[in-house]
Amino acid sequence: MGKWGVLGAALVVARTAITVKVWREVERLPGQGVHDGSVTVVVPARDEERTIDRCLTGLRAQDHPDLRIVVVDDASTDRTAEVVRRHAAEDPRVRLVTGSGPPSGWAGKVHALHVGSAGVDSDWLLYVDADTEAAPDLVGRLLAGARRWDVDLVSTSGRGTRPGPGWWLLLPPTNQLLFETTTVDGRRGMALAVGHCILVRRETCERAGGWAAIAGSRADDVGFATLVRDSGGRTRYADGSDSLTTSGLDAFGDAWASMRKSMVAGTDLYSKGPAGAFLGLVTAGVAHVAYGAVPLVAALRGSRPGLVACLAQSAALWVFLRRTRQPRAAAVLGPVAPVVFGALSLEAAWHALRGTARWKGRGMRG
Repeated sequence: MGKWGVLGAALVVARTAITVKVWREVERLPGQGVHDGSVTVVVPARDEERTIDRCLTGLRAQDHPDLRIVVVDDASTDRTAEVVRRHAAEDPRVRLVTGSGPPSGWAGKVHALHVGSAGVDSDWLLYVDADTEAAPDLVGRLLAGARRWDVDLVSTSGRGTRPGPGWWLLLPPTNQLLFETTTVDGRRGMALAVGHCILVRRETCERAGGWAAIAGSRADDVGFATLVRDSGGRTRYADGSDSLTTSGLDAFGDAWASMRKSMVAGTDLYSKGPAGAFLGLVTAGVAHVAYGAVPLVAALRGSRPGLVACLAQSAALWVFLRRTRQPRAAAVLGPVAPVVFGALSLEAAWHALRGTARWKGRGMRG
């Protein structure tokens, strides 16, 4: 491979070093929770009858004494509302809000979060996805994290309930890109947050303009955290995966569809229009295929720089697997993950150009 092989290997090693460095900055949520302030949990739900029962069961079991739960049924076509009504009948803290879908100019999830927040007077707002399940200490630990780091917003992501290829091949490259384009403490660039779970001080949220300020955004997690930061709030991404699980990414097909949606949505932060999104996603796709395939082919041909690059890719994947509590043996797929992610990016580019990217029956643009 010559000097280009050495430079390529150096690039991979450098990216791995960045990944390791940022993971070290991602502190775990405090082990001991606190129970200061009232909390309203808002759960946006669209066709979530498979998961909403577990989600509400976990939220109702929280050991935080001052908790309310608002579920926004976002025009579901299944039994989501029926399941929520049963929980509401059993627990007066649970309230169902039904909607007919987002108005023009609004993204569906953002509108549901906006509706669920309306009229809430609690000290804190906690936004969680319907396909998550929380341990009883989650709310207390999030509040403890906000106190420890003196921040207005704390976000964490869930760990997978059933390890699978989606977690080994699609999420690690996404994680690497997020670490390179956002910051854990929100002090530079965009602020990192994950839509699985976002706790925010209500007054800070209102000062930032709430969800209405990013009404049309599909990149609602990073967009919302950056909005809070830009409005004077402080943010922090933390590791709370030992108190939160998610089933939405366990099946490879579900992970593929979710990541495709996130990639198309993420282009809203960088590009203007379908053509710009297409070019950005194609570039990312080709780059990732080459990033994984070239070192792998070179290593199989006996190239030492290629082998070093493959080992560095596996090291980056190993760190991700360790922190997300996935089987570390899957780290051998390190060089394969960028290739699969690149293929996903190229498919997302095609959908972005044609305007056919959809999520839960709705278009991603417009």
